[in-house]
Amino acid sequence: MDFRTRAEKAVQDCCEALSATLTDEQRSVVSKIIEKAIIEAIREAAVHSTRAATRCCSEDMDMAHKISREIENTKESLIANLSGLR
Repeated sequence: MDFRTRAEKAVQDCCEALSATLTDEQRSVVSKIIEKAIIEAIREAAVHSTRAATRCCSEDMDMAHKISREIENTKESLIANLSGLR
């Protein structure tokens, strides 16, 4: 499931939970809010993962840097995908 589908599903689930009906414009605004929250969560997770990799691999800093780089690349790809949804 792609990010747009997830955001739309989240909006639908919220509407059902609240017994609410939203206009198309309102759905779009709520979907963008959800996307922004996902982006922020990804950024925070990447920071925590990078710190964990550095701590766990402190004896092998080359490995820590490789792991950190991979985390950063994955984060940037996810953010690019999310940004493409707007």
